[in-house]
Amino acid sequence: MTTMSLGRRIVLPALALLVSLLVALLAAVAAGAHPTAQTPMSQVSSAKKKPGPLAALIKKSKTEQGLVFYGNPPTANFNALVERFHYYYPWIKVTSYDLDDNTIFSKYASEAAQGSRTADILIASAPNLWVYAARKGYALKFTPEEIGKYPSFVKQYPGIFVMSPDPAITVYNKLLLKDKVPNSLTEIANDSDTYDKLAGYTADNTFGYTGLYGYVQKKGWSNLEKIGKRLKPQTGVAGQLQLVAQGGAVAAFLTSPTARFTIKSNSQFSQLLDWTYSTDATPLVTRGIAITKKAASPASAKLFLDFVYSKAGRLAMCDAGFTAFRNGYTPPNGCTNTLADVYKKVGQKNVYVAGFTSKFVNDRPAFTKRWHSIFG
Repeated sequence: MTTMSLGRRIVLPALALLVSLLVALLAAVAAGAHPTAQTPMSQVSSAKKKPGPLAALIKKSKTEQGLVFYGNPPTANFNALVERFHYYYPWIKVTSYDLDDNTIFSKYASEAAQGSRTADILIASAPNLWVYAARKGYALKFTPEEIGKYPSFVKQYPGIFVMSPDPAITVYNKLLLKDKVPNSLTEIANDSDTYDKLAGYTADNTFGYTGLYGYVQKKGWSNLEKIGKRLKPQTGVAGQLQLVAQGGAVAAFLTSPTARFTIKSNSQFSQLLDWTYSTDATPLVTRGIAITKKAASPASAKLFLDFVYSKAGRLAMCDAGFTAFRNGYTPPNGCTNTLADVYKKVGQKNVYVAGFTSKFVNDRPAFTKRWHSIFG
């Protein structure tokens, strides 16, 4: 036997063994496993076959006809959120209707009663209407996977959750105010020379009522009474931004934080406008979300809610101008639209959370009457 033939007899089996080990390792990696010397190959095989927790929903969603939303988020903000959702679920078509809160619920109720195609998901900043929806059983009883990683107020009723605890903010015209920043409603109320013309919500708007109600719970009516006729009340945030940008008002108080995204993404607004928190008291306007009991695409809807409450969804919410509020969450890109940032800049003791309660509903008639007695 020659030395060369002996070498071949030793090397070839060794090569075969090496190849077989490499094949086993590549199969384990493809299955998502990371085998070690102590990992039995039987465990690697079982890991390869185990489906993810959303596998059944994903499969079902591919047979559905897309999602329909009835909601109150401004179109630009919501489109930014949906764009990120589509990164993970590109096959789910989304149709959204930007509606006022009353229409969101009345339209769903009418269509559901008739058996027509209606919304799969409702989104609204209307605690009073969510109380009504809970009584009527509008929501599908579904709980997102990671809901336990949020403050307890995230769960309002079975199937009805807080999507975003939106802090009412102050938007101001930085060119008109120059170096002045309105850091509190108290400051605005006590300086009628600087803040002679103001914008803000009417109490007839559900977001407006919630923000005003929350502020009054913390600070009472005195600052609102001082403002009085300086206010030009508006029914929506778009009108407030236009008024402040055009100089018809120097600031808008207790307005929607979706304005943050609008100011940042609109080159004209970004040159004229800026925003800040009201440090004397900041009400959180709880924007609710629920899958409807009559949803035509329930699997797709469940995937959307699971996405919203995932870490990826929180970052998408933050970037789209909503408020990220997952416990202990810090956006990796430096986004500051978070509840943690509100607490840091305002102080948690100065924040009021408006839940979906009967008291909130019952207080509205008297509250609105008093508001109109001040502002007309």
